[in-house]
Amino acid sequence: MILKINPAKPNQESINEVISVLKNGGLVVYPTETAYGLGCDAFNTQAINKVFNVKNRPNDQPLPVIVNNLDMIKTIAKTNNDIKLLINMFHPGPLVIASNKKKIIPDVLNAKGIAFRISSNIIVSKIIDGLKNPLVSTSANLTGDKPPYSLDQVISSLDETKIDLILDAGQLPVRKVSTVIDFLEEPSPQIIRIGEILPEDIFATLEIKEEDWSNHLRLISS
Repeated sequence: MILKINPAKPNQESINEVISVLKNGGLVVYPTETAYGLGCDAFNTQAINKVFNVKNRPNDQPLPVIVNNLDMIKTIAKTNNDIKLLINMFHPGPLVIASNKKKIIPDVLNAKGIAFRISSNIIVSKIIDGLKNPLVSTSANLTGDKPPYSLDQVISSLDETKIDLILDAGQLPVRKVSTVIDFLEEPSPQIIRIGEILPEDIFATLEIKEEDWSNHLRLISS
């Protein structure tokens, strides 16, 4: 099912439909402040497995989540002063932070930790408000394909029949993907993907000296 939605003024009926699908273990495609995302309830193990299947994503590549506030972060992740600094500086926004997880996170989602961010997209925020759980958020494309910024790009990459609901917010502005910083890697932290937020801004926030920047840039994807 495809529902058109106004990205600036989303109607509550469509949001409620999304929440119902998610609570029943379904998969949803939705707009974010970067590209279109594919997601499910982050506590539903069967739905998580479906996300891996739809994306043809290896199970050893953990899925990130979007949360709504610091209280939800504290429920799923262990934080330290540096993580709190980044949350205060860059959230809501396109910075994914990976840290040690709490037991509530299913191993199928992430066996070692949890990667999270707070989104600035009003549609995503309303969905999580109603779901009251973190929302799995991965790009709505087959693993290896380019991030999708339109419904046509989503459908050309994914099998539409395996998705329960698609929110069509039209053509999204083409922006870079989220930057990813990992506090599980040593020396901690490691920026493992450069996106919308630049490493130098992160390093300045954390007061990491410029001569040490190269020790904290272990890029694993673009």
